[in-house]
Amino acid sequence: MLKKIVALTLLTAATFHMALAQGRDYRRERADLARAEKEERRKMRGERETPDYGTNILRISPITAMDLGVGFGLGYEKIFGKDKMIGLVLPLYVMINNNNGYDPVFGGSGTTSSDAYFYFNPGLKIYPFGQRRVTYAVGPSLLLGAGGGDQWIYNSMLGYEERATVSKLRMGMLVNNYVNFQITNGFNLGLELGLGPLYIDRETIDSPVGGSRTYNNGINVTGAFSLTLGYRF
Repeated sequence: MLKKIVALTLLTAATFHMALAQGRDYRRERADLARAEKEERRKMRGERETPDYGTNILRISPITAMDLGVGFGLGYEKIFGKDKMIGLVLPLYVMINNNNGYDPVFGGSGTTSSDAYFYFNPGLKIYPFGQRRVTYAVGPSLLLGAGGGDQWIYNSMLGYEERATVSKLRMGMLVNNYVNFQITNGFNLGLELGLGPLYIDRETIDSPVGGSRTYNNGINVTGAFSLTLGYRF
């Protein structure tokens, strides 16, 4: 009788231990399955939020404003990396500056002339949040500008206005902030704002009477704003 009781006790204990082990295995499998389902949902949500946008962007800027005037520009951007978080931008701008002056020969004020300036502004863009429908980026760029035109300017040595050719050379850098709205996979709208120092701001005046003279204006602050339309592929 005692042997039967001992055997029944051992059998009950073994059965309870097996059931407990099976319960632990079932809970572990259920937890592993829940984690796998959560990871799969996260991946699917990330794929929906991050469409497979192209890494090449051609842009036109119908409106660009700098301290020398207002103009337009063209640009190209190449985006690198698996996560598409680094971009190289190569924009070129044409700026027009209208000048009003006094003509001492024919008289009258309000004589208007236009100067043309060309800017090349290569730089890097960093996308801290990757590529989205609405994307923010920040990055530095070089600023290289040159141009000029004919103007009526006052010559303090001669004491009157003279017709002269004015040319400018400018070199500096900008820290730019970008906001991009990806309207469709191929079309986007962007706003760009940059601010930074001019390390070289040189102006040369060449006139038949006053001769040629150059002024270095030292370090100045400049800025740029652009509205862009882009085609992405």
